[in-house]
Amino acid sequence: MSLLRPVIRACAVGALRNKTWCQDRVYDSDMTPLAEAVLGTAAKPYAVVYTDTDDIPLVLGKAEIYDGRTRRLQVAIEIGVASAVHDPAPAGPVTIRFAATDQGMEWACDLIESQCMAALIGDPHSDWGDLFKRFVYKIHRVQRRRGGQAQTGVRFAARRIILVCETLFDIPPGVKPAPQHPIYDFIELATVGAVGEVDVASLVKQFLEAQSAPEWRIAQAYLGLDSDAARDTLVVTGSPLPWPNMEEPPLDYSDINEYPPGLDKLTFDPDVTTEPMDVNIPNSGGGSP
Repeated sequence: MSLLRPVIRACAVGALRNKTWCQDRVYDSDMTPLAEAVLGTAAKPYAVVYTDTDDIPLVLGKAEIYDGRTRRLQVAIEIGVASAVHDPAPAGPVTIRFAATDQGMEWACDLIESQCMAALIGDPHSDWGDLFKRFVYKIHRVQRRRGGQAQTGVRFAARRIILVCETLFDIPPGVKPAPQHPIYDFIELATVGAVGEVDVASLVKQFLEAQSAPEWRIAQAYLGLDSDAARDTLVVTGSPLPWPNMEEPPLDYSDINEYPPGLDKLTFDPDVTTEPMDVNIPNSGGGSP
């Protein structure tokens, strides 16, 4: 499980809600509540956030599994203008119908796209946007594509934005992050202001409240080492010796394998002088030096 993937997605949803013309019609992956939100005859703008693609393009070893530097998480935002009706009316299932596009709807999609980018990246007063930028260490690529499709000559008003992101290191189970980690600010913010139908703050708390591991086990998790390899290679506080049932003795200069220092104290006395040494250089012959 990746903890940061749903956390980053929730931050994006929180940053976009009530910051664009979509108002509060911004959803986390699910189109079901959208049907109720746009129910009626008037077409309304909406946005849905996905993180369907989460790749590590090049894996040289097990240590890259949690390494955010090689990760490419795609945060996709789908923007559209749609209405929903009961089909057949009035008691049938709700069906979302996308409006045929016109100049006004195209302008609406373009401007909402600009509002979305501002809410995620450019708004200095957004707590959710600030958290999003703390979890997303770097954005490597931005793709903007026209969404929807043409059917019988009709084009729909929709647009898709994809941010290809490099993230912080992910959090393995059993690892308690440092006190300054943004995951704690996420829990606090999600407790105060919900970002969906799910209590995401409680889910993250339960994940982090698992039994904490010692430092050497944390290093083992991040490096992807098995227990024997961790004992053989790690030099971390609390890590066991590679030899079972052995204790590391303190170093003692009386040990026959240790050499005590030959000089205990070094002093400089300006009154002590050294007489110059007479050196006789033999004549190699052939003349006076």
